[in-house]
Amino acid sequence: MVGTKISTNGLFSFLAGILFVVMALPAAQAQALSCKVAPNDIPINLMYNGATLTITGVSAPGDDLIVKVSSETTDVHLKYKGKASGLFWMKMGGMEFKNVPNIYMLYSTGSIDTLLNADGRTANMIGYDAIRAGVEMERSDGTEVEAKWFEEFLKFKKTEELYLSKEGSIVRKQGATDNTYSLTVDWPFQAPPATYTVDVLAVRDGKVVDKSSAPFTVAQAGIVKQLSGMAFNNSALYGFVAVVIAMVAGFAVGAVFKGGGSH
Repeated sequence: MVGTKISTNGLFSFLAGILFVVMALPAAQAQALSCKVAPNDIPINLMYNGATLTITGVSAPGDDLIVKVSSETTDVHLKYKGKASGLFWMKMGGMEFKNVPNIYMLYSTGSIDTLLNADGRTANMIGYDAIRAGVEMERSDGTEVEAKWFEEFLKFKKTEELYLSKEGSIVRKQGATDNTYSLTVDWPFQAPPATYTVDVLAVRDGKVVDKSSAPFTVAQAGIVKQLSGMAFNNSALYGFVAVVIAMVAGFAVGAVFKGGGSH
């Protein structure tokens, strides 16, 4: 009979290797990139004036981070002005920007152009140049659109606080077993109801090495939701209610000014 012999040293090395993997596994899992956003749901009610989002998670100690808060890409229609007969400013027509996000907010631990190479920025739609690379622009009259209009689009979005980029804005803390990060986002009230996504990219040596995402929802609530439904389903009743609300508001403002003027 032929038997197989395993040396004591070989068996010890094999068991030691398994033990090392088992012990290292929790540490590796602890360093895996994670993402959590709070609150998960933002209600639009009568007192709504935007919100504050807190984004937190865990990351590997040596990685830089890029956080993108955005909506799905869509088509945005805008009106542009020009001088009629070279004299009067007026609306000259419409323009459509295709494949652009309504909301686009970018945060990072450092200079994005330094952290991530050009291919990585384009592939993950990081930075305004990446948006520019995928946008399609059309005028309502079918004439050619000059490149400058994308800059005007960006300017409009930034003014509305729907597009922004803040480098070096992520706070990081190094712990005994893992490294945490946190970010506070001022959510603009101009953002429409929708489901949005927070994407966190871990970057190392100019490349994305890990990703994590978390969704959150902005939705109408309470009387705002009821009035919105009424506007679509019962326009006559909605008009009546709107008039009543306007009258009540007018009386309230008049009473305040009258009371203030009597002193």
